Amino acid sequence: MSKVKVAVRVRPMNRREKDLNTSCCIDMTPDTTFLEHTGKGQKKFSFDYCFWSMDSSDAKFASQQQVFECLGDDILDNAFEGYNACIFAYGQTGSGKSYTMMGTPSDKGVIPKTM
Repeated sequence: MSKVKVAVRVRPMNRREKDLNTSCCIDMTPDTTFLEHTGKGQKKFSFDYCFWSMDSSDAKFASQQQVFECLGDDILDNAFEGYNACIFAYGQTGSGKSYTMMGTPSDKGVIPKTM
């Protein structure tokens, strides 16, 4: 059985953010998130997984399936082996937790993929 895994996912900009011509201040590699703070430079944060879901045309785009393969598969395997399993989705309202966990009818999230 593996350890606790910590993942972060950046969602696409919503309509309001687009209407305000908001610029993206985040960049990611598979295990590092970079936050650009105007006037204060760049901050670097390391995680087990960093999922870039900002733009589906981007080569580094992380789909619902990729998120499931990285997180959901292990959770299911451990549960079938008799271990307790939990995914804890945390974040600000509107940050994409429900989309990641439930998805849409045409793009299922982690929970429906486990069924």
